[in-house]
Amino acid sequence: MERAEYVTKVGELLSIGKPNLVSCELKLGKDIPADERECHYIPDDEYVVVTCKNGHTYVVPVEANTIHDIAWQIFDGMRYK
Repeated sequence: MERAEYVTKVGELLSIGKPNLVSCELKLGKDIPADERECHYIPDDEYVVVTCKNGHTYVVPVEANTIHDIAWQIFDGMRYK
């Protein structure tokens, strides 16, 4: 399973506990529109863009290499959201 597909599946699992979540999508920093950025500069690393039903997005940095660690970073980044 590719990383992008895995992130999408993690988003489906996360939406069970957070029903306002719509999707999780893996993107490079350069592919994240300026209006979705929570800071002025995002390097060209991988990020998960989490989209909610109200249109708000969260950008979670993903530095992990294993599927377990990717899921943990997404869940940890969304813990108090």
